[in-house]
Amino acid sequence: MVIKIPSKAQTERVAAPLKQMLKRCSILLKKGKQDVPMKGHFAVYVGKSRARHVIPITLLSHPIFRMMLQEAEEEFGFRQERGIIIPCDQNIFLFLLDCISYLNS
Repeated sequence: MVIKIPSKAQTERVAAPLKQMLKRCSILLKKGKQDVPMKGHFAVYVGKSRARHVIPITLLSHPIFRMMLQEAEEEFGFRQERGIIIPCDQNIFLFLLDCISYLNS
């Protein structure tokens, strides 16, 4: 498996639509449809079962997480109504989060 690190231009291209999606998600959350994540966190939905995971916003700048967002954009686009869906097996997603957290510590 080859991991491509997105360029700055690719990151900027993803950032604007992602901010819009996060804003839409926060509006839905304020309406009481779901539990609101803590400040500085957001929810993503992972795997076939769309398991909900609340993760820190600081992950948005990590290259591995950016790669997952790029995959989400390619598969679903950024016009998702219910939040960010990460097209990844849940166990792999959790493993990647552990790796990111280990690398950042």
